[in-house]
Amino acid sequence: MQLSTTKKISLWLLPPEPIITTLTSIQSNLIAKLIEVGGRRDLPRFIPHVTLIGGVPISDCCSLDEVTSHESSQSNTDGSDDNIDTDEYAAQIVLRRMQNAFQSYGGIICDFNKEKGIFAVRNEDSNDNDTNIQWNQSCISIVQRSASFMNAMLVADDVLFATINGRNHNEQQQSLRLPIERHFKPPLYEPHYSFVYGNDANLIPPELKCPQSFTCTEMILMWTYPSTLEGVKVWKEIGRISLL
Repeated sequence: MQLSTTKKISLWLLPPEPIITTLTSIQSNLIAKLIEVGGRRDLPRFIPHVTLIGGVPISDCCSLDEVTSHESSQSNTDGSDDNIDTDEYAAQIVLRRMQNAFQSYGGIICDFNKEKGIFAVRNEDSNDNDTNIQWNQSCISIVQRSASFMNAMLVADDVLFATINGRNHNEQQQSLRLPIERHFKPPLYEPHYSFVYGNDANLIPPELKCPQSFTCTEMILMWTYPSTLEGVKVWKEIGRISLL
């Protein structure tokens, strides 16, 4: 028995109502327009969100000892057998950690860089003009690195990597904290909001504006694999984390 190194989880910040409904409508309208104008029919829908930390293998978040200990405890209390998906069980452990750490935490501010506007991020190392747009950074607005946002990243980082090789990660962090910026994904290396995935950069509507700034009071832990445009349609929710 072992934990997967390819199944990845992500922690998303959800906009409150009515902003999330507005962003959902904008996404639907953009996809419809891209189908009509660009002939695209493969653009996936997803919950509007800002990624706090993303693409972390579940094997990096739990030790196998922690999972088997919880499984044994659960079996003793409810009589369940060990026919359980170990990765799913590990994800539930991470979810409970997050819920405990962020209980009564308060809101996380998501403010957007209006000067940068909306744009597509290109892979500079690609020589193919037709494929050099990064599919998950193809229609984005940059999130400001506010103290509120960065502090939440630090808390989430400690929670995600609470156990490494059976040792307490927080103790390791006291002496050598890895740079939190490692979680910002290439080629942009900035926190951001994505309106759609897999967009043609030439079809970004000129009237599209940055999202309204918001204070997140609820996060969602997601399975985000496969990490491809085609894989988005099978991404699924693990659970929600209230910040209030």
